[in-house]
Amino acid sequence: MDDKKTRRGGVELFLTREFFNSLVAVLDVYLQTGDANKYAAYAQRLKEKILRYGRCFTHQNEEQVVVYFYEDEAAILIKLFVIYVNATGTTGEDFFSLVGKK
Repeated sequence: MDDKKTRRGGVELFLTREFFNSLVAVLDVYLQTGDANKYAAYAQRLKEKILRYGRCFTHQNEEQVVVYFYEDEAAILIKLFVIYVNATGTTGEDFFSLVGKK
């Protein structure tokens, strides 16, 4: 039996305290908009999962959190971050022309 309820997600994400707080802060931006849209719903579900199932540990005297995501959840998280970066105007160099070249 290999369903989502009995197996761990295939994407593991290890985060320091600083990166963890940044991750949740970006998800909160979506929640603070007050809009009832699909992105806010995605952010709410991911935030709840991260806070509920994240596991704290110490590695080399540094507090960290590990969270396991299923592939579809990881894809949504990446999409939310891309949208956030575009909305905040923090994009840098144009890398699009490099796709498939290296």
